[in-house]
Amino acid sequence: MQKKHHLCRDNDTKGARELGIVEAEGIITREIKYGDSSRILTILTKEFGKISVLAGGVRTNKSGLLAATQLFSHVSLQLFKGREKSLYKINSGEIVTSFSGIRESLEKMAYASYFCEVANDVIQENAPDMEQLNLLLNTLFLLSQDKLPYTQIKGVFEFRTLALQGLLPDLSVCDQCGNSPTVFFCPSEASCYCASCGDTRAATDTIHAGEAVLSAISYITLAESKKVFAFTLPESSCNYLSKLGEYCLTYYLERQFQTLNYLNKVCALGG
Repeated sequence: MQKKHHLCRDNDTKGARELGIVEAEGIITREIKYGDSSRILTILTKEFGKISVLAGGVRTNKSGLLAATQLFSHVSLQLFKGREKSLYKINSGEIVTSFSGIRESLEKMAYASYFCEVANDVIQENAPDMEQLNLLLNTLFLLSQDKLPYTQIKGVFEFRTLALQGLLPDLSVCDQCGNSPTVFFCPSEASCYCASCGDTRAATDTIHAGEAVLSAISYITLAESKKVFAFTLPESSCNYLSKLGEYCLTYYLERQFQTLNYLNKVCALGG
């Protein structure tokens, strides 16, 4: 799975860029209707980071680019860039991976929208982030294929994102005595504690997360990218991992995600 869906670097775009034509590979993470038949797409690319692309006439059945401009798709595109502040425009494109399984349910669509909004927040223009992009790619693949519980996929995506952005502390040893395992986590102090030391903590946001969940988070932050999803937890622990993940993500990134509110509403209704 990892080899098939891994984005490889290709820096040989300088000459094409000077002519206004560039090649780009990435994931379509957002779409906005534009005019009667067009869309403006947000695409996270391996070459340029986050870009905005005008996809002209793609909302008609006659468009040859209809398939290659679908939301959540992994695509390879030829783009035209005119003036410095103008949008990219699509000349041609093809799907690398469609992730069509995501469109099978409202619940999976809601999860994918949340993952994409988070990735849009942390990946910036002119700042490619290959590790974050590959995390999103593999997350969408697992979601589309029903390979793991959705809550586990979500928790891994959230905590791995924080780790990749340098925002997650080491949770493997107690900050006070250096012992392990840890069972308490304090987000405001970016610290964790063993059972003995945690009982003495006065911070109001110290959470008794438990050994299994903190061990899973430690694994998520340290594992090789191709193995980051390769662990098991009971359903109740996966659910807790997911809820703690969204709390920590919104806390450390200092923002609220509209798609997360929508996802929680969809899950409450049973997808």
